[in-house]
Amino acid sequence: MPLLSRPDGRPVPKPPMLRRFMPYLMPGRNEAVVYLDQTLRMDHTLAWLAEQQQADPAAAPKLYDLVLAALAQVLSERPQLNRFVVGRRLYQRDDIALSFAVKKRYEDSAPLTTVKVRVAPDAGLAAVSRAVRDAVGTGKAEARTTSEQEMAVVTALPGPLLRLTLWAQRVLDGWNLLPAAMIRNDPLYASVFIANLGSIGLDAPLHHLFEYGTVPLFVTIGKLHKAPVVVEEPGQRDRIEVGQVMQLRYSYDERIADGFYCASAVARVAELLERPELLAC
Repeated sequence: MPLLSRPDGRPVPKPPMLRRFMPYLMPGRNEAVVYLDQTLRMDHTLAWLAEQQQADPAAAPKLYDLVLAALAQVLSERPQLNRFVVGRRLYQRDDIALSFAVKKRYEDSAPLTTVKVRVAPDAGLAAVSRAVRDAVGTGKAEARTTSEQEMAVVTALPGPLLRLTLWAQRVLDGWNLLPAAMIRNDPLYASVFIANLGSIGLDAPLHHLFEYGTVPLFVTIGKLHKAPVVVEEPGQRDRIEVGQVMQLRYSYDERIADGFYCASAVARVAELLERPELLAC
C-alpha cells in the first residue's frame, strides 16, 4: 500500500477483480493501449459554428473548443474514464484536466510547449473556450511556463544524472511521495492529452501513451476534408453524398475501464460534436 494519499486522485474502492489484476499483467500503459478510429460528419457543426461567429465574433467558439468541451463533458458523464493507474493501483482523478500542445509561432524553428487546463465537471462550452484561449495565450507567450522552467533545469543535468532523476521520480510517484507542486502544472498528469494535427493540415495519427505521468487517454484530431458519407433515413433507401468529415483517433489505457464503457463514451463524443447544440453552455 502507498505511504500517503495522492494530491490528484483517490484509490478506487474495491475495484472489480479484473481491474485489480490488469496492472500486474500489464504494468505499462503501452502494454495496455487500445487504438480506436472515429470519423465524424461535420456539415451541421460547421454551419452551427458559422452562426455563432456571425452572432458574436468575439465570443464564438472554434472547432477545437468544441472537441475539448465534448471530451470534458463526457469525462464528467462517464467518470470511469477519468481514472489512472500508478504503482499498479487504480485511482479516480479528482478533477478534469485537459492537456495539449501549443506552437509558439507558426514557424519551423518556433518551439513547441504543452499546457494544461482544469475545468469544472459542469463547465460548459463557453467556460472551456475561455480556458483554452487563456492557456493558448500562456503557451504562446515568450515567458517560460512552469513546465518549461522545470524542463530547463532537468535537461541541464548530465545524462546519467538525468536517468537517475527520472527513475527517482517514477519511484516516488509510485509510492505517492511526489510533491503536489510537481504534479499540479505538469501536462502529463491529466485526464486526456489532445493533439490537433488538423490545424497544420495533417491527418490524425495513432499516438502512443506516455509512461511518465498519469494520462490514460490520447486524442488526435485530423484535418477537415470532403469524403463520401452514407445517409440513412427511416423508410428510405440509403444514399451516398459528399460531406465534410473529421477524424479523431484515440489511444486508450484499457486498465482503467472496460471496452463497453469506453465505446459508449466515444459514441457520446460523436453525438456532441455532430450536434453541438447539445453541449452544455
